[in-house]
Amino acid sequence: MRKKKSEKLLKCVDDILSSLKMFQNFKGSSYISAKINKLCSDNLAVLEECADGVENKEYLELLGKFKESVSKINLGDAAEISKRLKELISESVIYKVVFMPYKASMWDSLESVWMAADKDKRCEAVVVPITYYELDSNRNPVKRVNEREEFPEYVPVVNDEEYDLENDRPDIIYIHNPNDNTNLITRVDSRYYSWNLKKYCEKLVYVPYYKWVDGVSSTSFKSAMYYADYTVQSSDDAVKRYVDASPEYANILGMDAASVRKSMEKKLINLGSPEVDKVLSLSKDNVPMPDDWKGKVIQSRVNVLYNTTLDEIFKSKTFDKVKETLAFFKENSEKAFVIWRPHPLMRQSLVSMLPYLVDEYDEIMSEFINSSYGVLDANPSMHYAMFWSDMYYGYKTSSMTELYKYTGKIILEDAPRLTKFVSKCSTENILNKLKESNVVSEPDYSLDSIVDIIAGNDELKDGKHLNLENSGSKINNYILEKMCQEDEN
Repeated sequence: MRKKKSEKLLKCVDDILSSLKMFQNFKGSSYISAKINKLCSDNLAVLEECADGVENKEYLELLGKFKESVSKINLGDAAEISKRLKELISESVIYKVVFMPYKASMWDSLESVWMAADKDKRCEAVVVPITYYELDSNRNPVKRVNEREEFPEYVPVVNDEEYDLENDRPDIIYIHNPNDNTNLITRVDSRYYSWNLKKYCEKLVYVPYYKWVDGVSSTSFKSAMYYADYTVQSSDDAVKRYVDASPEYANILGMDAASVRKSMEKKLINLGSPEVDKVLSLSKDNVPMPDDWKGKVIQSRVNVLYNTTLDEIFKSKTFDKVKETLAFFKENSEKAFVIWRPHPLMRQSLVSMLPYLVDEYDEIMSEFINSSYGVLDANPSMHYAMFWSDMYYGYKTSSMTELYKYTGKIILEDAPRLTKFVSKCSTENILNKLKESNVVSEPDYSLDSIVDIIAGNDELKDGKHLNLENSGSKINNYILEKMCQEDEN
């Protein structure tokens, strides 16, 4: 039964016990006795009507004994029976858990939590992809978007226009968009800002759509981190650095630094990353090779996932490194093949932030699409490219770079401003390094040298398998336990 219903039943039990106490104090008043008797009868009727929600024979047996003790005005027996009766009611609670992602490509940040909740008998899990807007360079909305049709077929989704959030009032809401009204490129509908969602649920939980990189990731302020009840992080480093950044958040919020820090200490929890769960679960069954990749992504070549991030383009303010990288694959198509994945919001971000680069980007894209030395990965999910590639090439600040580590395959970290250089390491040294660690960086190692090594050592393509605890289950259990603890109190 829903939590609200269980609260109603628990109140009925408490009201009956209170009525029996009153009856003992007003035995001489027939009027008050009649009122109390009516109150007990009404509450017992509710307990009987809702018996189906408990689904327990013991509940029916106890309810019968409880009714008998009430009819005999035996407060002692009634109080004793009520303890177990209330336990059974509490144990039967089903929490309404609503997941509100906004981009299908970022669903992996919530998927394993949803899977855990969907299997959990304590939960009724619902996925409601929420509407967002694309913004122009003046931060004005120019396009209304909802990506519910792009979610995996095995995920049943609800139209957010038909979902009555205000009346349903779920117990728990999970989100992966933290920016509310501050995003410069896309922005969710205002009814889904974190402070608005918080009005209609008991627990609002923010799970980042990026994988934190220890010592590298930024602690820039995100409003949902403050307004949500919990923010899930994937490392102790993330928790510590965000808490230490509390004075900055306090200044933005116009609040006292000490109180913001105290709040952040309660909200921030290291429970791992659902995105890592997804990477560890990848197989031919759940990420079959896309049809347009067949015959192109083949074993005889080194298939390189090339990830181009917003961060590197905004820092370099040029596509020189991108053009040099694509030229390498064009010139070495017999041994290497590129699966190019520019950030899904690359062009839109250029229009908004670096409009003078839009034409150049369009030219690069047009040439690449009409070529045969690579394929463009425009899939909402990055996991096809992660699974079918043999190595990864990308900027170290990208959460995708961090996630790729969990494939166990080789990563070459790109230095975006560095062009036309040659690795000085010998083949033997490179091979020894790759057997020791699956992450190397430019300029010590070059794309050319790493591709050559992998081409001659097929075992490097497979990667090292990792066994880690499922974060989705940890998050689901943690939040439910917090809900139960508060119910008991």
